[in-house]
Amino acid sequence: MTPEEAAEWVSRESSRCMFCGFCEAACPTLPLGPHRAYGPRGRVYLAGLAARRGELGAEGAAGIYSCLLCAACVERCPARIDIPGLVRAARMLLAEGYARAPGMVPVRVL
Repeated sequence: MTPEEAAEWVSRESSRCMFCGFCEAACPTLPLGPHRAYGPRGRVYLAGLAARRGELGAEGAAGIYSCLLCAACVERCPARIDIPGLVRAARMLLAEGYARAPGMVPVRVL
């Protein structure tokens, strides 16, 4: 999938979120973070921002990268949004340079 195709899919999938919050009770990382970006609802919003605007702050990117991809949130989501898929796609957009995270140092895996 190209970054453009991923951005289109993320934009479409994230727009289905009603921000109801049912997913948040199942997320193991939400209590560990300083704000909602460390939970599924915040990550859906951030992935949509990365796809539509192409930029996240360093704290937003940290929220995306704090996800364990456990998919516990998907079980609770009434819209059955593929939240782990959105997170993976947002990470790919950041890694490919389609989306930027000013203040975050990119790490190159050898």
